Amino acid sequence: MLSLAEARARILERAEPGEAIEVALAEAIGLVLAEPLVADVDLPPFDRAALDGYAVRAEDARPGARLRVVGVERGSEDEAFEVEREEAARVTAGDPMPVGSDAVLRTEDSRPEPGLGPPKLVEVLRPVEPGQNVVRRGYYLRSGTELAPAGTPLRLPMVGLLASQACVHPVCYRRVRVAVLAVGDHLVNPGEEPVMHRERNAAGPTIVAPCLRWGATAHDLGTVSEEGIDAALSRALTAPVVVILGPPSGIVPYALSRAGVETVVSGISLHPGKRLTYGVLRGASGRVESHVFHLPSSPIAALTVVSLLIGPLIKRLQGETDPCSDFLRAVWDGTHRPTDDRLWAVPSTLAEDDQGVLRASPIDYRGKDDLLGFAKAEALALLPPRSGPWLGGEVIEVVPLGPWPASGLA
Repeated sequence: MLSLAEARARILERAEPGEAIEVALAEAIGLVLAEPLVADVDLPPFDRAALDGYAVRAEDARPGARLRVVGVERGSEDEAFEVEREEAARVTAGDPMPVGSDAVLRTEDSRPEPGLGPPKLVEVLRPVEPGQNVVRRGYYLRSGTELAPAGTPLRLPMVGLLASQACVHPVCYRRVRVAVLAVGDHLVNPGEEPVMHRERNAAGPTIVAPCLRWGATAHDLGTVSEEGIDAALSRALTAPVVVILGPPSGIVPYALSRAGVETVVSGISLHPGKRLTYGVLRGASGRVESHVFHLPSSPIAALTVVSLLIGPLIKRLQGETDPCSDFLRAVWDGTHRPTDDRLWAVPSTLAEDDQGVLRASPIDYRGKDDLLGFAKAEALALLPPRSGPWLGGEVIEVVPLGPWPASGLA
């Protein structure tokens, strides 16, 4: 059986990003740019006041000078005006600087003439230098600057920046569709009553949920009888990624063979999830059209394989250049017997200590069918094959089972 690294390499080397399309900015969060984005205007687009006060010519703002207050209300047709010698214009933070002015005299550094209504004269209490309290045009960003290279995932904080630069229809890689079906006459859908030695298909939703978090769309075909497998598989193979849950031998391998799926990986040195089979379906041109996974119907084994292999595949198909970027390093805070020739994915919790060091602790867990115990897990701690015993304090790789930190944005 292949190691996890070997299996992942075989899968990712067959993965090419999908179609690139224009997407409305509000719908592009989580997608990956297929083309770079470039600024088309300076930011700010004009010199603006950094704070409330008076726009002045710095050479006139000497202590004791009395400046005539000029200007118009914002929003009028005559907004553009010039501050001439010995004049000042009232501005608030963010206002454009009037022509001729080169500094802002702070409100607290001035004294308006007493009286009712807007002041006509203002006395300078403290001097200002040219450019003081002014945000110059292009201070934050110059036109022509690359905002984000191709391969960048679009995140929520980027929306304001892109909108300010007219990047309202970025070209992104299309979301990947994942088809999921469970095969077996002993299975019923999660909402149905399991009678007469039947059980609910709990692995299907376990696979769909993380795929949606990674930005994919899901086509959940539910539970399929052995008699209906060919028709269901024909529908599923229209998707770029297909996950079939079912026994490792018998009807499923034969159905995949009849459909033309070429086996690439058969078994992996992983606990749980060693009974993985991965293959590809090629089109007439020889290009891979579907990546097909055959997994056991155990929810815990399925989630392990999805987190370690299918997730990176989805990210690569959606244009990410580093599909394992969310894998972390942590200090192991538990004990574990020596591992055999398999990599052990141990359900664990995560926490940061007082020094900000990430630590992984194993949960109270009784095996791959203990769904109640597994529900407490926040990550999979990866213990390499043929290593240990693990006594605590070792640095290991961990794969979060959700956004981390848990309170952050996906």
